[in-house]
Amino acid sequence: MNIEFYLNTMRIFIEICFDGTAYCGWQKQPNAPSVQQTLEERWSELFNIPVTLLGCGRTDTGVHASQFYVHHDVSNEDYYDRLTVAKLNAVLPADIAVKQLFKVSDHFHSRFDANKRSYIYRCTHIKNPFNRHFTFYYPLIRDMTLEALQEAAELLFAVDAYQSFTKTNSGVEHYHCQLYEAHWVRTPDGLEFHISANRFLRGMVRLIVGMCFNYALGKISKSQILEDMKLGAQIQKSWSVPAEGLTLENVAYPIPLEILSADFRI
Repeated sequence: MNIEFYLNTMRIFIEICFDGTAYCGWQKQPNAPSVQQTLEERWSELFNIPVTLLGCGRTDTGVHASQFYVHHDVSNEDYYDRLTVAKLNAVLPADIAVKQLFKVSDHFHSRFDANKRSYIYRCTHIKNPFNRHFTFYYPLIRDMTLEALQEAAELLFAVDAYQSFTKTNSGVEHYHCQLYEAHWVRTPDGLEFHISANRFLRGMVRLIVGMCFNYALGKISKSQILEDMKLGAQIQKSWSVPAEGLTLENVAYPIPLEILSADFRI
């Protein structure tokens, strides 16, 4: 073990975005391509050193991110002086991009220090092949009212544990999430669901959207949803809507990264 390396490391935050269509999510998985594996392998080859990245969370297969943070500990003698956005982007595929680099405190953690994550789920009733990777085409949304969708979304604030909206065998220690917002917006060609919380469970947003759709279509009652949520049971007629409509839009920290970033920002 090179002790000198650990005494001279500095922590770099890297802001990225990605089209998740071709990936099993952020997290490395056996026998499936992931965003994490792609970044680590490409940058290891570029600089000829091992690269290990820690992400601000996980995303499901096929889910996108317009903002996602990873951190990476580097040493002065390795490649700190050669680390630039342009060089990192040059070796990445077209569906992953680096946006910014920050130098932060050695103790600042991309995952554990993030206190708010915001997602948008986009759906449309107009078939458009140019949007197929980022919007769920579902003609029945024309039969839904914004008022009914919002009624369903407001039920989420009746509890603070969301076991009803997670995939089985998710492997978490608890199901508590602090929900900050959950609301629907009408767009010219469809709908958007905006939701923010301190953390999300595996598959949570897509199951919530499916519940809202089923309520707005009259397939499940408000009383049944509330009963299932309070019991921690899976919602009846549970539906995990397709991944292509979901994007992680924002990851926030208690202190803006611009303040933490000292003099290193490219």
